[in-house]
Amino acid sequence: MNHRRKMTVFATILLLEATGCAFNPGASIQKSTPSVEASVAPLVQEGKISLYASEEKDGLYHNIAIDEGQGEQAQHYDWETVSNPGYEPMIHEQDLNGDGQAEIIVITTKGYGTGVYISEAHVIEPKQQTEVAVEDALAYTKAHVSFSVVHKSGKSLVNANVADQPAVELPLDPTDRNELPQFGNIIDYHVGEDQTLTAEVAAQLADGEAVGTAILHYRWDEGTMKVSQITFEAVAS
Repeated sequence: MNHRRKMTVFATILLLEATGCAFNPGASIQKSTPSVEASVAPLVQEGKISLYASEEKDGLYHNIAIDEGQGEQAQHYDWETVSNPGYEPMIHEQDLNGDGQAEIIVITTKGYGTGVYISEAHVIEPKQQTEVAVEDALAYTKAHVSFSVVHKSGKSLVNANVADQPAVELPLDPTDRNELPQFGNIIDYHVGEDQTLTAEVAAQLADGEAVGTAILHYRWDEGTMKVSQITFEAVAS
């Protein structure tokens, strides 16, 4: 799986609650918060951009602030990210809407564990310091990818189906496992090699085994980030 922290999926799935809303809320900014003091250590820094958190509770940092290093007031956002070292937020700058100014992309980790990795993507327009809605990868995947059992040459197979695309055969014998894959425990947003926002959503069995991945590509669409393409790849058997 193509992301910074590659994961091997085994055995027990940790129960983790994930929302299914269509968009990440863009009205979660708290603009009246004073600037972050320079003495506070940032969670992560990329170039002139630093992220801070004003609260840590139950293994999560809350109320994340972005300081762009221009002496302006830091803006706080109602985000969460795990506090465990090695899972710090990732910061990218990329001109997503073609206006000549790079947007800020922050990818936070909501949860992780054996067979679990859930991230969230946040896109900020620096001029207005407003959060842009990002179409939810899990909800989109569930709406556009389905699984079916087919019988071919006396053998039962499981296919992943995406509209207007050839069915993808999965490395799974439905006679051995009386189940179909499910989405929800691995959702990995990242900035791809083409410098666009991408998400990978794994299809897993109940024991956590990943049998395939939905790959979503985003584009700017009238002030929001929407999925422009989805494909599905099977895990090599």
